[in-house]
Amino acid sequence: MKNSRLEHNQVKKARRIESVMNSAMWHLTQRDMTESELLVKLRVKTDNEEWIADTIEKLRGFGYLKSDTEFAEQFTERSFSSEFGSGYILDKLKHKGLNESLILEAIEKVKAELNIDEQTILIERMNRNYQEFTLSKEKLISTFQKRGFSYDQIQVALCQHQAYEQLKSNLEIKAEKADLEKEVLKYVRKGKGLTVIRQELRQRKIDTTDLDSLIERLIHSEEIDFYASCLEQLEKKSYDVTDHKERSKAYAMLSRKGFSSDEIKFAMSEIAGG
Repeated sequence: MKNSRLEHNQVKKARRIESVMNSAMWHLTQRDMTESELLVKLRVKTDNEEWIADTIEKLRGFGYLKSDTEFAEQFTERSFSSEFGSGYILDKLKHKGLNESLILEAIEKVKAELNIDEQTILIERMNRNYQEFTLSKEKLISTFQKRGFSYDQIQVALCQHQAYEQLKSNLEIKAEKADLEKEVLKYVRKGKGLTVIRQELRQRKIDTTDLDSLIERLIHSEEIDFYASCLEQLEKKSYDVTDHKERSKAYAMLSRKGFSSDEIKFAMSEIAGG
């Protein structure tokens, strides 16, 4: 809105109809415009609707100004030939002020006349531009969505690709770089038990093949102690473990944190004994 007001204030107002025509011709030499776009420009130049209507009519007669339908069809044809999808065409033409139903009609007409298959366009582009995948699945999907293809179309194209199995998500890429020992110690510092640690690591796609042997080594080196950690978590709360209901609540809390039954019983007995 601010830029529109700025343009309105900077444009020299037309005092005669010839100035409106000159303004229109100048805009059309800069780039192709829809009638809707040109009308916006001319209404900045003048408030005289008769001058505007006369200018538009003459431009049509000269063949300088395409109808919105013709503009939409030509834009659609160029977009498909440049390997863009319907979503891109719809978005761009709506921003140019064209009616959505007119745009959709243009897309369907061009598809029928030129035998356009968007799925084929997408598959051919993907196979040509990506012999292998070095970017994440999310990034790849985003790249093709920006070109106007739907999520379902992209999924079909991905599944047929010879390198589909090597395509990884952001989560999987991060997981490959993760240091298992550092991740485990980070969870231990947060007061998590082994059950939750294992679940969290798996959810993050981190390989847990060596988890049990790592835990055994860390316990042996006294770098972690789940019994002490469980007790520490219980001490942070004010449960009365001599009361049956309170004891059940404490047990459930510690279990949610991933501690084993033995670890929880040890913590309970320590608190009760204390």
